[in-house]
Amino acid sequence: MNFNSAPTVSLKATSAGFPFLTKHLSLPYKVRIQLEAQSSEAPSTSNGVFPTGSLSLSTPHAEIWIQGKQLLIRDRSSTYGTYINGIRIQEQTLLQDGDILTLGEQIARASAPANATDSQLCPIEATVKIVGA
Repeated sequence: MNFNSAPTVSLKATSAGFPFLTKHLSLPYKVRIQLEAQSSEAPSTSNGVFPTGSLSLSTPHAEIWIQGKQLLIRDRSSTYGTYINGIRIQEQTLLQDGDILTLGEQIARASAPANATDSQLCPIEATVKIVGA
């Protein structure tokens, strides 16, 4: 991957995951973007904060950044893990166009609060699109 300018990473929700508006994250060199559940900062399409609801999303959960000519991601010791194409990552990992990024995992109904909705049991799951590469 060769970035001539700051790339934008789009994260588009899949139908299998917790619903959210597509995110368009600009990644200037040496800036790390936190992917996390809503806390003090409100979610928007231009930040890494996801709306309140997914029970398997941590704060912080993961972070993405540019290093050299690569887009990297790492888990931030989240409770339910970070997955690329279904494989749990344990260290910084290359993130590529077309990857499926999953933050957290499906929560069993039996271990969830009684009032949790079906969508709240789902992880954040998104298709990765890299623009500007």
